[in-house]
Amino acid sequence: LVACNILTGIGTTLLIMYPVSYYVMDVNVCAPAMLVAVALAMSIDYSLFLLTRFNEERLDGRSITQSLEIALATQGHTIVVSGATLALCFTSMLVLPTSTITSMAAGAATAVLQSVLVSLSLTPALLLTMPRFFTADRMLGLTLDGTPFGTYRRASSGTVAQFGATIDRPTIIENPQPKKESIWAHVGRCSQRGAPVMFLFLALVMVPFAMALTRFSYVEDLTPLMQTTHPATKAFISISNIYGQDLTTPVQLLIMAPSQKAMASREWSLATCHMLQDLATKVTDRMHEEGHDYTMTTADFNGLMIFRGGCLADGLKFGVIDVMPAVHMYGMYDMVADLLSNRNQTATQVYVHCQVDLFSEVGEAWMRAVRASLPRPEVIRQPLGGHQDADSANYVPYGRWDDVEIGALHLYGMPLEQMDGAQYTLRRMPYVGLAIAAIVCIILGGSFGTALIPVRAVICIAWMLVVTFGASVMVYQLGYLEGLGLQALAPSGERQALFWLSPTITLAILVGLGLDYDIFLMDSVMEHWQSGKDGKSAVVTSLDQAGTIISAAGIIMFLAFGALLASTTPVLNQIGFMLCVGVLLDCFVTTKVTIPTLMALVPDNANFWPLEQKTSMRERAFGGQTVFVQRPPPSFRRSLSWSH
Repeated sequence: LVACNILTGIGTTLLIMYPVSYYVMDVNVCAPAMLVAVALAMSIDYSLFLLTRFNEERLDGRSITQSLEIALATQGHTIVVSGATLALCFTSMLVLPTSTITSMAAGAATAVLQSVLVSLSLTPALLLTMPRFFTADRMLGLTLDGTPFGTYRRASSGTVAQFGATIDRPTIIENPQPKKESIWAHVGRCSQRGAPVMFLFLALVMVPFAMALTRFSYVEDLTPLMQTTHPATKAFISISNIYGQDLTTPVQLLIMAPSQKAMASREWSLATCHMLQDLATKVTDRMHEEGHDYTMTTADFNGLMIFRGGCLADGLKFGVIDVMPAVHMYGMYDMVADLLSNRNQTATQVYVHCQVDLFSEVGEAWMRAVRASLPRPEVIRQPLGGHQDADSANYVPYGRWDDVEIGALHLYGMPLEQMDGAQYTLRRMPYVGLAIAAIVCIILGGSFGTALIPVRAVICIAWMLVVTFGASVMVYQLGYLEGLGLQALAPSGERQALFWLSPTITLAILVGLGLDYDIFLMDSVMEHWQSGKDGKSAVVTSLDQAGTIISAAGIIMFLAFGALLASTTPVLNQIGFMLCVGVLLDCFVTTKVTIPTLMALVPDNANFWPLEQKTSMRERAFGGQTVFVQRPPPSFRRSLSWSH
């Protein structure tokens, strides 16, 4: 059942995203991996939620259709609320202007919605088609008993009965065996009894992780995206070390001249060269003002108008010999012009050399200094006409020197794109976090009809995120586990910092997984509370029923995400570590300890305010019929038996 949901969810999502990538938006190469991971996680959780409740109702003696109706009425609600919340969380990340994140968010949101649709359609169909196979108590489910294709068996009275005809008949179990309370119920009860102490303990546990999180730093280098053992990665690093980043990740200045005639003139070439020489002086002054010992020289510019710091309009001299006439004579200048200029000869590019690592702190300061030192007149004229204020968001620097219009200036390159994407994204992550918190509060509040459940959910998720991201800083930045000798748990690169995409990608996934287990547990709590139990008893009973399935789902997720730790790509190691830690915290701490503790600190009725206790969903579904006697779950030995 789970495998069918996974394959169907992943397949339909890929079918949807393919035309989206072709007609709507560019999809990053990492988006399919993100899509598959989310579809895998959600399909496992949702199918297990439905199957577990279906089995519970069957063990209580209900018919197949009654069990499925209750499962859809209870866990179907959980799936819809969880899926809607998670899809909106992913959608909120579309506001970030980074194609890598937006394409991943779009794919993940689509995967969540498809997982919901598949779970609420394919799962019930399979349960109705082969109920005995999925609720086996004999022959490992390899029987047609209880299906429309069932065989005839002789009843105790001597009459012949068809199992297929009794598919909708409840089964009343007599002399039930008492069910032993699970360990999760004991954990929840102990957390409730010592709620103040446990709350203080959880707060103290969070402190070192929060302190580590304050030391968070990130890198925009490309090497975390590469496999460390791959020959291409080693070749890339070797070329960078030998020839410098000017060859692998160059920074260039695009100059768009007012016209082809202007660009071909000696005056334009000379004015542009003088502007670049002045730019080197301004960058040096700005770097010194910021406390960086860095001096930019005119030799750091190379283009059609400047070479080795000298203006080519004045000639290219080696000693006292001017070789520029020979360069023109043999067509070498025209050959370079074809490489550095566009076809219409109205724009050219200048290579800008940085003397330090572009992805280092000084390198980033240098890129910001070059961009800030570009000409910034109060009013500029764009190449396409019109005027624009320099403070405008679409401001384009426009060069002018010695009364000669040079044209629009654009500084670009992969390092700049990485720096801008990281800064813009991380600056807006607090707003994305607030948007996600608002979404959680609105959807959970509207779904459960209470005021404190959404607030409590936000607190639990925030605690989990602080511990998870703090642990990732400890491992991949501070090197706390470096002594283990495992590459997947060791800092990478010279700066030893997290890659900037790692926390932004995992944020929405961690929130979604946390909400899954939270909503699953709270749906059960609300059901028991509505049936007449007090809040504490409802939590303990829910943990007794759902604690094991939550733990099993968490272990499956841990193993699935743990596969990323076997990768030789640092960014996948970081993402895998965060997801594994977050899943374990959700399944074994948040649902088992944090939720019972926080709910025990609040007066019982206040947890569910402004709701009042009513009849349970089970009684509403069947008109208040008496519940059936529970029987113990089938054992593995019984499932092997060929007798009923």
